[in-house]
Amino acid sequence: MDSARIMIVEDEGIVAMDLEHRLKNLGHEVAAVASSGEEAIRKAAAVQPQLVLMDIRLKGRMDGIETARAIQDVVKAPIVYLTAHADDSTVERAKMTEPHAYLLKPFKEVDLRVAIEMALYKHEMEQKLWESRQWLSTTLNSIADAVIATDKNGRVVFINPVAARLTGWQQEEARGRDEDEIFNIIDGASRAVIESPVRKVLKERAISTLTSNKILISKDRRETPIGDSAAPLLDENGEMIGVVMVFRDITEQKLAQETLRAKEEQLRQMQKMEAVGRLAGGIAHDFNNMLTAILGYSSLLEIDAGGNEFLLSSVREIKKAGERSASLTQQLLAFSRKQMLQPKVFDLNTVVADMDKMLRRLFGENIELVTVPDSSPCTVKADPGQIGQVIMNLAINAKHAMPKGGKLFVKTQKSDIEEGQEAAPSVAAGRYVVLVVADTGCGMDEETKAHIFEPFFTTKDIGMGTGLGLATVYGIIKQSGGDITFSSQLGVGTTFNIFLPTAREASVAQFDQDDLLYLPRGTETVLLVEDEAAVRDLEHLILSEQGYRVLTATNGEEALRVASQHEGHIDLLLTDVVMPQMGGTELAERLRRLRPDLKILFTSGYTEDAIFQNAGPDPEMAFIPKPFQPSEFARKVRDTLGESVRPEGSMDEK
Repeated sequence: MDSARIMIVEDEGIVAMDLEHRLKNLGHEVAAVASSGEEAIRKAAAVQPQLVLMDIRLKGRMDGIETARAIQDVVKAPIVYLTAHADDSTVERAKMTEPHAYLLKPFKEVDLRVAIEMALYKHEMEQKLWESRQWLSTTLNSIADAVIATDKNGRVVFINPVAARLTGWQQEEARGRDEDEIFNIIDGASRAVIESPVRKVLKERAISTLTSNKILISKDRRETPIGDSAAPLLDENGEMIGVVMVFRDITEQKLAQETLRAKEEQLRQMQKMEAVGRLAGGIAHDFNNMLTAILGYSSLLEIDAGGNEFLLSSVREIKKAGERSASLTQQLLAFSRKQMLQPKVFDLNTVVADMDKMLRRLFGENIELVTVPDSSPCTVKADPGQIGQVIMNLAINAKHAMPKGGKLFVKTQKSDIEEGQEAAPSVAAGRYVVLVVADTGCGMDEETKAHIFEPFFTTKDIGMGTGLGLATVYGIIKQSGGDITFSSQLGVGTTFNIFLPTAREASVAQFDQDDLLYLPRGTETVLLVEDEAAVRDLEHLILSEQGYRVLTATNGEEALRVASQHEGHIDLLLTDVVMPQMGGTELAERLRRLRPDLKILFTSGYTEDAIFQNAGPDPEMAFIPKPFQPSEFARKVRDTLGESVRPEGSMDEK
């Protein structure tokens, strides 16, 4: 047995001396000897004994039991009581101090040795158990998860601070209560009460995990979304002695998931819009080829109709239908961001002011128009005509949303958008001019908002609209380098915010308009490359009628062969942009290397920014969009070649 430092508390001197002698014989150190309670308390604090031999009956104001209780406040040492006799009440009092052994006087040395060894061993085990519990308690109280432990009847025996905060029940008031009184959970969707995971574990003796969308109702009725798991507590024999449940507040996780879902939905919407845009652009390209032929030949027929009123009327109806179709195609191109814009630097306030007069004529007296331009110029670079179309489309939609009247606000303002700004999370950081168009109409439901910019989606009655208005707005703004956001609430109204980058240029390039009184002619050689036969024949006819010499090819490869075989000068390459085998831009680059002074005129039913990266800065590379009128086509050819002339017999004089 290891040596221990022992304090003796005995008021009989001879007994104290005997105990001291026996302890030394057993190899122990006598740290102190005290004959009264007060003395024992002082010496215990000073010497910090490992064990106290305490006579129950001490002379003086304090007996051994009171002294033991006081000593336990200053030193964690086991108590071994010494007594010759004790009544029941004294024994009960002694038990309250949790002594480690009793020795009845007189006792043998072997009894003293056994009592000391047992007391020290028991104290050591209790100390290890206490330290283990302290470590476990500290761990459970320090982790970020909430922990509740129950006994095998489902009554709470432990609850850590996180669980106390989430449930609203403190450790003292929760201990001993049924777990389902503390841990009250419901289904987030149905609001139905859910069976406690603890009860499930007690029945099935297996780990239980909560499904998603579960809400914890606290003592004060607060609601917290949680994730949860419960597992059985087993003793060394595999017997279940209780359940431990671990859960956590998943509010931030749910918010992150909802944000991720919103961004994924936004991405899917953008991908859908891009796919529809590519489809719309492709359709418009093919449709514009057909419209070019329809409008071109109808214009030529209109010239040749002469005094035949029936023929003239029929041709004009064909031409009118073609022009309406061309307008529809332009809206498709606007949505798909493939139309040919004519950007200029201008003050957005001037466009709003011009639109003000037009909108007031459009609206009846029951709709009040309020325009609020910014106090300083709002300079942007865009196509002013297309921006006017944006305002008009939004205003028409607003009018339909206010059949009983209301207010329409059109406002311009400057705004600096920072990265991830909450008010406009989808808009890239930068400096913008913001066009705000807001109405007090009926608003939109969630289904409408989900499809708002899709082409052909409309809430109007059949025959009342094409469903391209907002799709056109979307395409124009995107192609102009801007962005558009909206908010809408049923019964309150809708607000569109259009973000256009602030322009840095200080002036606008000016372009002279053609003289509309005649069609210019020429004698130059033109290499015409067009894969659509009807369009190629029309362009050949117009050029020939205006005096040009025309070489034709159906694609880029054929055009290279024609050019290489032609010994004379070629003044102009007139080529479609999108063709099989070789596109117009590649053809133009290859021919310019062979004929550096070659002028180039592109034509196409739609454009992509990448197509004109090389052509755009070169003044000798021009463009005319399909469909076009013969007069427009003739003027563009002449403008591209330069030095307009008017020989006799031009097309408009026939």
